[in-house]
Amino acid sequence: MNTHQTNNFIYGGYVRKSSESEDRQVQSIERQKDDLLSIIEKERIILNDEIIEETKSAFSIGREGFNNLIKLTEKGKINAWLCWHPNRLSRNPMDAGIIIYLLDIGKLHHIKTPSRVFYNTPTDKMMLQFEFMMSKKDSDDKSHFVKSGLRKRYEKGYPSGRAPIGFLNNKTQEQGDRGWIIDQDRIGKLRLLFTRFLKGNDSLNTITEYARNNLYLTTPIGKRSGGKLVARSVIHSVLTNPIYAGFFYSRDEKGNSKSLRKLEKSLPRIISENEHIQILNIFRKHYHPKLQKHNTAYKGYIVGGDGNTIGADIKFQLICDCGKKFAYRSKETCPQCGIEISKMKSPKYLSYTYYFNIKRRKTRGYSAKGIEQKKIDTFLIDFYNKELKLSKKEYEWAKKHLKILRDKEFEEDKRLVELHNSEIKSLEAKKEKLRKLFIEEMISLDEFKDDVSKLETQLSIKKSEKIYAENWYEQLDKLLDNLYCFEDIIKKADYNDKKQLLKLLRSNLVWDEEKLFINKADWLKEYTKGRKIILEEFKEFEPENISINKGLNSTLEVYCPFITDFMDKLRNNYCKKSAI
Repeated sequence: MNTHQTNNFIYGGYVRKSSESEDRQVQSIERQKDDLLSIIEKERIILNDEIIEETKSAFSIGREGFNNLIKLTEKGKINAWLCWHPNRLSRNPMDAGIIIYLLDIGKLHHIKTPSRVFYNTPTDKMMLQFEFMMSKKDSDDKSHFVKSGLRKRYEKGYPSGRAPIGFLNNKTQEQGDRGWIIDQDRIGKLRLLFTRFLKGNDSLNTITEYARNNLYLTTPIGKRSGGKLVARSVIHSVLTNPIYAGFFYSRDEKGNSKSLRKLEKSLPRIISENEHIQILNIFRKHYHPKLQKHNTAYKGYIVGGDGNTIGADIKFQLICDCGKKFAYRSKETCPQCGIEISKMKSPKYLSYTYYFNIKRRKTRGYSAKGIEQKKIDTFLIDFYNKELKLSKKEYEWAKKHLKILRDKEFEEDKRLVELHNSEIKSLEAKKEKLRKLFIEEMISLDEFKDDVSKLETQLSIKKSEKIYAENWYEQLDKLLDNLYCFEDIIKKADYNDKKQLLKLLRSNLVWDEEKLFINKADWLKEYTKGRKIILEEFKEFEPENISINKGLNSTLEVYCPFITDFMDKLRNNYCKKSAI
């Protein structure tokens, strides 16, 4: 069977190399063709036509060149194939199955490669299937390794690919796992670029001229390119890239949709997320649906005076050269002077966020008065300064004594665990004693069942009890950190950080159409009440100067008992401890 003359067959030639990672180590198409042409000349092989060339991956079905090879075989125009290796033909089970089927029905007599020939014999077909299986596994392995590597990279806070302008790949780290470092030559120029563009007076052309002529901003120097003044397309890419706002998008594990990821914390944020949205709207770009849903800072943490949901509305407006202010997202021209937005010399772009009572707005006969986000920011800062503010000394004192409380709590919990385990052992011993009494026929079966049932109930209750309190130390430690940085978070942080701050407060804002106030949680009432008394009692809070037994080996209990009591009440209200 293996001694057929090659000149009895008409061959179809096929070579393939994709640009994807699966073919990184495979010879080029030209090298593959050279190997096949050498065989054709040596063995006087007859080709139906030119060798078919393919540049698509064989990982999925639908290759045009391969489908053409199949059609020629089915029509009887060719009855043998010539290729460089079986993995050039298939890396997926569908195409592999078609090839084996063509061999089974006799349409395809054999497949010739530079190293061997696969005939329509059980052994050759098994070896061919083994080659297909190995190429499929190789593709799957590479896909798995690539996805795993990308997932780990995303978790570290880095997108794939080359670092954008303003950052550089850290070449001191292993290739494929390189982080970013700051490009000191360009990061400052980018800050100036964004600051100027956010004023709303520049078009893409004028901001590009500013970057080239004033900032002398150039692209990073690479192996083959770089070091040239930035082009218009580069500036557009920089301004619309969310990485400078501290986030990026990547495919999910199934590759179907985009997931929002946070940039590595140590890298600087040049603009805020709201400023990124503002820039996208200046360019009139369609941005990610999540951003179109208006992920605002206080939505979900503010309710109406009637308890109804408060919604958010972001208004995007533009001030024309003629002085007319209007909502521009659905307009191409100024409604007053008629000039096209793209032709305005100095357009001023503005954005405002308002919160309103959704039900009132939708109910006929009612009006829903909105409150601007800037006013909410101002209210929260005023509330903080009046009722929440922690000085540096107060903050450091509280952090120090939290650790002492934690250590004390840990020792108490150890004793409670020992007691709890002792009680369980006692109940288990009673059960064992009942078994012996029953075996020795000292109690009846009914008595045994009744007593064991009672013990099982007690054991079940005891085992389900929570021994440890909630992790109050981490909770209060995080709360103190946020209270100390409260004003900076409200003024400078993005909407996610503001949401986390309000979540820690556990207290809703209330907008009753006239005024804004806070519906304080129990812990917050206790905190503001205790803080007020402390400040009245101690005009200048100096914890290190108010210990009762100063100079003695005093413990926490003798440090200003009132303030210690205040801390305990705060802990009990903020971190409820399960009963033992």
